[in-house]
Amino acid sequence: MNHVLLSQSGIYRDITEYLQARGARVTVVGPDSSGMRSKGAIVRAMLSPRLWRCVGLWTRQDRLLVVGWQALPILALVKLRLLPRPARLLVMACFVHGQRARRITDRLLRMLRLPGLGFIAFSPGEARHLVEQLGMAPQDVFCHLWRQELDGRAAPQAGGGGIFAGGFSNRDYDLLLEAAEPLAEPLVIVASQHNRIRPPSRDSTRILRDLPETEFEALLARSTVVAMPLRGAGEACGQSVLLRVLRHGKPLVATRHEAIEAYLGADYPGFVPHDDVQAMRRALAGALAQPAQREALAQRVRQAASQLAGRGEPGAEIERFLLG
Repeated sequence: MNHVLLSQSGIYRDITEYLQARGARVTVVGPDSSGMRSKGAIVRAMLSPRLWRCVGLWTRQDRLLVVGWQALPILALVKLRLLPRPARLLVMACFVHGQRARRITDRLLRMLRLPGLGFIAFSPGEARHLVEQLGMAPQDVFCHLWRQELDGRAAPQAGGGGIFAGGFSNRDYDLLLEAAEPLAEPLVIVASQHNRIRPPSRDSTRILRDLPETEFEALLARSTVVAMPLRGAGEACGQSVLLRVLRHGKPLVATRHEAIEAYLGADYPGFVPHDDVQAMRRALAGALAQPAQREALAQRVRQAASQLAGRGEPGAEIERFLLG
């Protein structure tokens, strides 16, 4: 039997609902919560009493998919033989963006490695790290191009709303503020309460926090250009915003990052180097001023959306990894 353990209810529905419909048992082992969480909240969630729901849940013949950072205490309990070691144990969606956090989690994961353990990576960098730094066998690391029908769908709208940027993970909004400062077009940033952003220096910039998904996507849909300023380090990031960019066919200017290259291709013309204010400014200015340049970016985005749709159901791919 297949089991899925979730750190939060309602996450990765396209995967969990597919597996559940095919007989998997889904159990939430974290506290009730929604939206982005701080590192402290994630650590506290890992100690949730709901972990004891796992006692007697699976046998050594079953297969187990653990989604999120509850994987660390689960691995520890299996290592201590307080929970049975399943025939297959896959871990998914444990993202790290800070070097210190990466060192700590690497040390823990090395200590907790078990026979039958595998990882599902959401970016080439994450997969490479698991093989090169944790010593995982390449056949036990599976690359998955995350795709999900996100909530908050907004009606398509013609551009005219300036620059939009949004999201939480691995963002460099201060760089974007500096890049946009001399530009005439308005800028809207929709961030998390956990993002640290300096106050904007111009009146045409708005910084909003933790908007509902429908409002978030409506602002993206009204924009002329979407900006995605990412830091150079980090693993999977920017993908939930990118999926909204893809479904609206919006021209995107983004910091080059492997997680985004996996969708758009390394030769996507809207990429700029990280930590380069001038390059971000030039790319935004060109896309805003030149309709042909905007259309070239939008065409590549539409092409990427079509290719992603052709990859099939995400749950089916995860099931293949689990049955492996």
